[in-house]
Amino acid sequence: MAKVTFTVNELHASDPGLAQELETEISSAAERSDPRRSLDCRILVDHDLEGRPARVRVQFERPGWVKSFGVSLNQPLSDVRQAAEGVLGSR
Repeated sequence: MAKVTFTVNELHASDPGLAQELETEISSAAERSDPRRSLDCRILVDHDLEGRPARVRVQFERPGWVKSFGVSLNQPLSDVRQAAEGVLGSR
């Protein structure tokens, strides 16, 4: 299991429960990746025109390597895990 450190999760300010669920899905995806990896993860929020959280951008970082993806908050949480697995190359 890769060790994931969540350095930023902007969703905590507006929806702490959903923020934790996203971290859980991302951590689950990391369980299937290279156990020697240590990754920093940032969860950034994009807002709609009314200022409501609408989309998250997830960025994985380690020295010399950055990967990211985005998902709508209207998508199922399982889509976050699948996208993270794809980015981490765990499939």
